[in-house]
Amino acid sequence: MARLDASRPRKRPSQARSHATVDAIVGAAARILVRDGYGAFTTNRVADAAGVSVGSLYQYFPNKESLLAELKVRHIADLERGLDAVMARVGDAPLPVIVHAVIAANVAAHLIDPALHRVLSTEVPQLGPSDASTAFEQRTVARVRALLTSRRREIAVRDLDLATYLVVRTVEATIHEAVVERPNDLASGAITREVTRLLLGYLTVSSPAGRGPSPVPSASRGRPRGRRAPRR
Repeated sequence: MARLDASRPRKRPSQARSHATVDAIVGAAARILVRDGYGAFTTNRVADAAGVSVGSLYQYFPNKESLLAELKVRHIADLERGLDAVMARVGDAPLPVIVHAVIAANVAAHLIDPALHRVLSTEVPQLGPSDASTAFEQRTVARVRALLTSRRREIAVRDLDLATYLVVRTVEATIHEAVVERPNDLASGAITREVTRLLLGYLTVSSPAGRGPSPVPSASRGRPRGRRAPRR
């Protein structure tokens, strides 16, 4: 596992020409990963594909781990832009509309380059949590918690902290795995539709008499009345 500080870019571009160079490098990194896989991913190959010297690449990215981290940062930015756009558009809509829109935005971000996400998920060694991913997760949790609080009267779940955790993890894990395991269902909208149904069922369906979730029947409750279980 790479050290977190070793995966950070060496410097950020400040001029238009520098931005173009970094974009070319990151784009080349993505193409090599998709076309040839992680085993063929080297800084020399990335520099050559980007049309820059390896020295120019090292001005911005000290190693290939930092390139992978930049790809992750850009994916996070896509996710956050989608969430921001959704909340600006449907923030006052009924809960079912918001839940569907948020999930759809998350799916759309994963469909920007699904082949790259598959490689990053299945071939690339995990770098561990980064500052960017940790901060994004904290913002996402806070945003979902605020959303559930604002719709408190529509939600049957009592523990909103637990509900927030389950909603965030369910969406994150399902879509992340679907990119690899069920890409057709992701692209068709089936994942969006079914995860929406799943979460709305959890959030809004009350148990009988509003007394919390129905208890799981024990083995004894499944026996006919008036008959004792045989002694062992």
